Amino acid sequence: MQTDEEFEIDIQGLVLTVTSHIINGDEIFRIAFSDNRPPLIITEAITGSRSFWTSVPQGRQKEAEFFGARIAEHFKK
Repeated sequence: MQTDEEFEIDIQGLVLTVTSHIINGDEIFRIAFSDNRPPLIITEAITGSRSFWTSVPQGRQKEAEFFGARIAEHFKK
Protein backbone atom coordinates (compact mmCIF):
# COMPACT_ATOMS: atom_id res chain seq x y z
CA MET A 1 0.00 0.00 0.00
CA GLN A 2 1.29 3.43 -0.94
CA THR A 3 0.07 6.72 0.51
CA ASP A 4 -0.06 9.37 -2.19
CA GLU A 5 -1.63 12.36 -0.54
CA GLU A 6 -3.29 13.68 2.62
CA PHE A 7 -5.64 16.65 2.58
CA GLU A 8 -8.51 18.14 4.56
CA ILE A 9 -11.99 19.12 3.48
CA ASP A 10 -14.20 21.32 5.68
CA ILE A 11 -17.94 20.83 5.25
CA GLN A 12 -19.69 23.40 7.43
CA GLY A 13 -17.41 22.69 10.40
CA LEU A 14 -17.09 18.93 9.84
CA VAL A 15 -13.43 18.38 8.98
CA LEU A 16 -12.53 15.36 6.88
CA THR A 17 -8.93 14.21 6.90
CA VAL A 18 -8.55 12.27 3.67
CA THR A 19 -5.66 10.01 2.75
CA SER A 20 -5.21 8.47 -0.66
CA HIS A 21 -3.80 4.96 -1.09
CA ILE A 22 -3.05 2.71 -4.05
CA ILE A 23 -3.85 -0.99 -3.55
CA ASN A 24 -3.38 -3.40 -6.45
CA GLY A 25 -3.47 -0.46 -8.86
CA ASP A 26 -6.77 0.92 -7.50
CA GLU A 27 -7.03 4.21 -5.63
CA ILE A 28 -8.91 4.19 -2.34
CA PHE A 29 -9.56 7.01 0.12
CA ARG A 30 -9.66 6.76 3.90
CA ILE A 31 -11.70 9.48 5.57
CA ALA A 32 -11.27 10.35 9.25
CA PHE A 33 -14.02 12.58 10.65
CA SER A 34 -13.68 15.37 13.21
CA ASP A 35 -16.96 14.27 14.86
CA ASN A 36 -15.37 10.93 15.85
CA ARG A 37 -17.62 8.73 13.71
CA PRO A 38 -15.83 5.58 12.45
CA PRO A 39 -13.44 6.18 9.55
CA LEU A 40 -14.82 5.52 6.07
CA ILE A 41 -12.93 3.86 3.22
CA ILE A 42 -14.27 4.55 -0.27
CA THR A 43 -13.37 3.98 -3.88
CA GLU A 44 -14.81 4.99 -7.22
CA ALA A 45 -16.26 2.03 -9.10
CA ILE A 46 -17.47 1.74 -12.68
CA THR A 47 -20.37 -0.33 -13.99
CA GLY A 48 -21.00 -0.08 -17.71
CA SER A 49 -20.57 3.60 -18.51
CA ARG A 50 -21.50 4.88 -15.05
CA SER A 51 -19.08 5.56 -12.21
CA PHE A 52 -20.11 5.79 -8.57
CA TRP A 53 -18.55 5.96 -5.11
CA THR A 54 -18.84 2.94 -2.85
CA SER A 55 -17.68 2.06 0.66
CA VAL A 56 -15.24 -0.73 1.43
CA PRO A 57 -16.63 -2.88 2.90
CA GLN A 58 -20.11 -2.13 1.64
CA GLY A 59 -22.74 -0.81 4.02
CA ARG A 60 -22.16 2.96 4.13
CA GLN A 61 -23.26 3.75 0.59
CA LYS A 62 -24.99 7.07 1.26
CA GLU A 63 -21.91 8.41 3.04
CA ALA A 64 -19.65 7.06 0.28
CA GLU A 65 -21.63 8.86 -2.42
CA PHE A 66 -21.80 12.14 -0.50
CA PHE A 67 -18.19 12.29 0.66
CA GLY A 68 -16.88 10.86 -2.63
CA ALA A 69 -18.47 13.80 -4.43
CA ARG A 70 -16.69 16.19 -2.03
CA ILE A 71 -13.36 14.47 -2.81
CA ALA A 72 -14.03 14.79 -6.55
CA GLU A 73 -14.75 18.52 -6.04
CA HIS A 74 -11.45 18.86 -4.14
CA PHE A 75 -9.52 17.51 -7.13
CA LYS A 76 -11.37 19.78 -9.59
CA LYS A 77 -10.14 22.89 -7.73
